[in-house]
Amino acid sequence: MFSSTPGMMLKANMMAGRPSRMKSYSTYAGLVIPPCGKFASLSSTSSTVPPPWMPENDGSSQCLSLHREIVYYVEYMRATKVEIALRNDLINRFTALVKKITGATTTVRPVGSCVTGLFFPTSDIDMVMAFSPRSLSHLQNDIHRSGFASKIDAVLNASVPLLRITDAVTGLEIDLTVSDGHGQRATNAVRKWVQDEASDDERRVIESLVMVLKMFLAIRRLGTTFTGGINSYVLVWMVVAWAKLELPKLQERASATTTATPTSGRLIRSNGLDDDIIAKMNSMSISSHISSLSQVQRGSTSSTLTSVSTSQAAPTRMNLGSALLGFLRFYGQEFDYANTSIQFTSSSVRYALKTWCYSSPSYLLSITDPADSSVDMGSKAYGMGHVRETFRDAYATLVALVDGTATRDQRTKARVEGILGCWLGGEYSQFDRERKEIMRRWRSQQS
Repeated sequence: MFSSTPGMMLKANMMAGRPSRMKSYSTYAGLVIPPCGKFASLSSTSSTVPPPWMPENDGSSQCLSLHREIVYYVEYMRATKVEIALRNDLINRFTALVKKITGATTTVRPVGSCVTGLFFPTSDIDMVMAFSPRSLSHLQNDIHRSGFASKIDAVLNASVPLLRITDAVTGLEIDLTVSDGHGQRATNAVRKWVQDEASDDERRVIESLVMVLKMFLAIRRLGTTFTGGINSYVLVWMVVAWAKLELPKLQERASATTTATPTSGRLIRSNGLDDDIIAKMNSMSISSHISSLSQVQRGSTSSTLTSVSTSQAAPTRMNLGSALLGFLRFYGQEFDYANTSIQFTSSSVRYALKTWCYSSPSYLLSITDPADSSVDMGSKAYGMGHVRETFRDAYATLVALVDGTATRDQRTKARVEGILGCWLGGEYSQFDRERKEIMRRWRSQQS
């Protein structure tokens, strides 16, 4: 029996950015979380403007395929050479400062998305410190006196103590922790699975989905385990697991299960998916500079117990719109959260029966950490019921936008913002201003 009251309380807290105490509840009704975060639209009545990634010279946005919109979005979100240079300069300045304070034996290095490339230009930088004779609390005072930081927040009572340091030059934040080895292992694991041992097409699918879904979650304040959501690290492995275990099935079933009805010519599959959508997506033009990424059709997904290695099951010729729909459908409707676990080793991933624990609610996602197989990364995402329901709703919304059955207001909005922009539900002027301000401040310091 689901209770609506805990779910409603959790939803209110997540939308407000507040943590909740959910362990006392065995389960709750999952609810859709609407846009409410930093990049959410200011109001439903605000004027509709094209998102900053939409090209001005490519015709009306409704003529673009979802695939092309994702390509434009990822290109826009990718850091420029200058933005990479300013982040490297910040890392070098901070490293030099810490070594000056603590001594030459201290090591300081970046980890996480800053290294793997799965970051936004305004994202903070995760760094770890090792072999330092000084504690974080003492280091806080020294950094403050140096004038390096405009602000320092000490979060020393957390499970992983950290200093959140705002650079006085750029305004970017550095999250500094004491190294326990996991940060570097986790970074190496992402690079191995997503970059070093992935095909070009597989890498493009994973990186594109991560960048799109990070924004989708951020707009809804679902992108942090602090309030019960899923952080970027968990999201990366959810995407990797889907790409390795489910995406190949879409390709294998595409030609075998697609037929046309004799009366209408409508594309159908034995699993009942509405493949008119895929037919429309695949008929839309793709510009020549991405023509090598041919379309792929969706097929059914299942939780068959199987295992693949990092070098297996590399998808080819992927349509990114189809991939996004497949991910949302899988984690929003098909994955068996109550009985199935996603288990990673250093070189393989498989489905397994979920280990039952009296203190672990059935709605939690069970997914092991490739950098430490003893850690279940989903155990802290107590808002997973809401994340799942939001993915389910997002799938239905995206399907309606693609096949033209969305509401009149949504269709009107999509004519200006594009399908992706309308579906994300964001307002990006603040992001654009922050990005430009970071560049302006760094360049003024350089001159």
